[in-house]
Amino acid sequence: MRKSFIWKLCEETWRQWWFLLLILLPQFIPPYISYGYKLSEWGAVNAYILTHPIKFHFSDLFHFFQITPLILLIVIFFMKKRVTRLFSVYVALSYVLIAFLQSVSISEKYGFAVCVANVITFLTLAGLWFWEAIVPRNKFELQKIPVWKYWIIILAL
Repeated sequence: MRKSFIWKLCEETWRQWWFLLLILLPQFIPPYISYGYKLSEWGAVNAYILTHPIKFHFSDLFHFFQITPLILLIVIFFMKKRVTRLFSVYVALSYVLIAFLQSVSISEKYGFAVCVANVITFLTLAGLWFWEAIVPRNKFELQKIPVWKYWIIILAL
């Protein structure tokens, strides 16, 4: 099977060291707020946005996003590759939601405010997980290591 130009480009890009720069460079983009601010307030504005996001308006959905990945991980152990794409899509959609719900704030202090760096970073990660759903490369299988080393999974739950 012949690989397309886009496939080769993506494969080469993700394997290069400078891909980390693509994740880190957005962190130097200042936040956007509708009222304006001084450059010296950049850190305080970001802190305010991240501590007052609009995600708290959707707190009823928190339990869904805590239980769903656990269920998907358990199902992956039994159904293996049939569920891995679904898991990848779920993670990608979660990152899209995180990008907007956790990085946007609406308040009287700053008006409409967006932590642009977080939005770009999380959308990049979402894109990678969507790519994983299209072209699966991760292996969701238990490795051949002693069973007692899996005790750490209990802490993750």
